[in-house]
Amino acid sequence: MNEEFKSLTIDAFRQKFSTIEQCIDYLASCKWGNGYSCKQCGHTNYCKEAHYGDRQCTRCNKIESAKANTLFHSMKIPLDQAFYMLYLIVIDKKGCPSTQLARQTGLQLKTCLLFRRKVMMAMTSNDIHPLEGEVDVVTTTVSIVRPDKHGKKRPRKVKVLIGIEKKGGGAARSYVKVIGRAAARKAKAFIGKKIDSQATINMDEAARRCCNGHCIMPGERPDKALAHRVVTNMINWLYARHGHVTYLQDYLN
Repeated sequence: MNEEFKSLTIDAFRQKFSTIEQCIDYLASCKWGNGYSCKQCGHTNYCKEAHYGDRQCTRCNKIESAKANTLFHSMKIPLDQAFYMLYLIVIDKKGCPSTQLARQTGLQLKTCLLFRRKVMMAMTSNDIHPLEGEVDVVTTTVSIVRPDKHGKKRPRKVKVLIGIEKKGGGAARSYVKVIGRAAARKAKAFIGKKIDSQATINMDEAARRCCNGHCIMPGERPDKALAHRVVTNMINWLYARHGHVTYLQDYLN
């Protein structure tokens, strides 16, 4: 869906997904493109249900929606508007802010914010591709806004750990983890999940203190210029597009 959406212009997208039925047909083609199979009994024959896009197994009578177990499951937003918001998020390299989604769709800002968070959670790395080769691990601080006990929003600085896979003198890929409290435990989990066990890890002093010995023997010092470039780009992206970031880890994922 990601690549297919990116290849469409706004006019082409509007034409292809202008109705809820068109969106359901697309989900059904993705879900049952290789043939229907009942999730409950595995039967391959079905009959159509009263609700558009639903299919009922002719053996066990289980009804399944085209939206079931997808990003759009149990969602109250009209499906065509949800598709349009997803399109806006996907085609924007820097991420489409919730305020812009609200302006484009006419939906409430909170609705757009919650949907955008749902999309970001679905796009979270699955840890299948850890950083490999030579990896620099550095720390930095990011200012976020959190409500205090009285409900007032207060700025707060949070420490993050950044893993940078080096390739050809530049950064090939990177992962970021908010560590805050329990830094040693979170740093250990981050290195174990996001960095290959055979990788050479170069850590700055702050990262070494965060890890508190819970990692393999680190290599040399990180490339300061490369780390500065990665950190600067991340900070600029966060603040230029999203302002004060409350749900920081969701954005960094």
